[in-house]
Amino acid sequence: MKVVVVGAGEVGYHLARTLSWEGHEVVVIDTRQELVDRAAGSMDVMALRGNGTSVQLLLSAGVRDANLLVAVTSVDEVNIVACMLAKQLNVKTCIARVRNQEYSDINNPVSLVGLGIDQIIHPELEAAKEVVSMITHPQAIDVVECANGKIMLVGMRADEKSDIINRPLDVMTPAITELSFRLVAIIREGNTIIPRGKDIIKQGDVIYTICRSEDIPVLFKMAGKRESVSNNIMLLGGGMIGRMVAEMIEGRKGYNVKLIESNEDRSNRAVQRLKQTMVVKGGGEGVDFDVLALEGINEMGVFAALTDDDENNIVTSLFAKHLGVKRTVTLISKPEYIPIIRAIGLDAAVNERIITSDAIVKYLLGGRISAMATLQGIDAEIIEFSVVEGTRVAGKRVRDIHFPEGSLVGAIERHEEAHIAVGDSMVLPGDHLVVFCQSKVVPKLKKLFH
Repeated sequence: MKVVVVGAGEVGYHLARTLSWEGHEVVVIDTRQELVDRAAGSMDVMALRGNGTSVQLLLSAGVRDANLLVAVTSVDEVNIVACMLAKQLNVKTCIARVRNQEYSDINNPVSLVGLGIDQIIHPELEAAKEVVSMITHPQAIDVVECANGKIMLVGMRADEKSDIINRPLDVMTPAITELSFRLVAIIREGNTIIPRGKDIIKQGDVIYTICRSEDIPVLFKMAGKRESVSNNIMLLGGGMIGRMVAEMIEGRKGYNVKLIESNEDRSNRAVQRLKQTMVVKGGGEGVDFDVLALEGINEMGVFAALTDDDENNIVTSLFAKHLGVKRTVTLISKPEYIPIIRAIGLDAAVNERIITSDAIVKYLLGGRISAMATLQGIDAEIIEFSVVEGTRVAGKRVRDIHFPEGSLVGAIERHEEAHIAVGDSMVLPGDHLVVFCQSKVVPKLKKLFH
């Protein structure tokens, strides 16, 4: 399949890399020479400099032979026009990254679909959903829903109170009879370990576990997460993501939400939109630590820094931790900051560009993949594969399938019921397999499901 990606920023780069790994022919277009050079030098793609709204450049990129075009620049109008032109040039599928909610509003009299755009991807909405998941599961570093919410991948740090540290897995696992789970990864000093029976979990390790949704409280207890976290939530930043997060949380019973925003226009929009959230107008531009202190940041269970400034988000999250806040969620636009977040003692990082790329890949590869997520801060992914008749995995037990090294089957969903996979579990046509894997083995893994 030939794909043209307009925009070589973090979303476009991550998307192009994923599609290139899949074996697709990829052409990347961007106006910035440094991003064009980065794409050409680090991936097996063609990279062209120019504007994605140029018909001549699109023709030079071979758009007439492309199966799809994905426009993911930072400018909505560029993305929309690029898709419209590509549709006129007979590209079958066109996807646009669109930030402005007005374009995707169901009450908008002008439909982008009617203009030839097959799918709209909303980065802020995807990021807001991720932030809410991090807030409502405060003991976790990462939370990913699988199998329509029946199965969860949970990343958490093993505390000194944990029942599982310093015990070999083949001894520890049979002793836990109250919980069905699959330990799929151990992160230690930045390295990803796919666990085997003799491996030992050490204090401070980040462990990734697949379990049933109803078993999460027991899983947290096992990992030493016995302290409750207050439902008092403080959000810093009243931009689109902050307002969406507040709106999603205020509809949940038992949460008290306070939103801090220094910009008058943004704070006024938040007041107009939010019904049960306390909106506080902060000081001037930048971060006002006095305002955070006066508004009781030390009494919060969760602090989420959601401004447009990565550095401000990191600094205020550190400030919250210093004052004893149990849980921090930090919005980051630069992927290179994500490993730093955990190294300096913060809890969870959310990167809207990686999330957006995953949403696009899920749509593009939906025939085989019903869900996927790139785990932030580690080199791994969680993918939900659909099993069809004739594939190499159908009709076999898990233990008899030669999954590539660096991958593990965590769960199987069948007839809307999900269970944790073991060696004797049968894989049948119609099943959905939840697989944890290192990024480097994704191409080999996907071949099993052709």
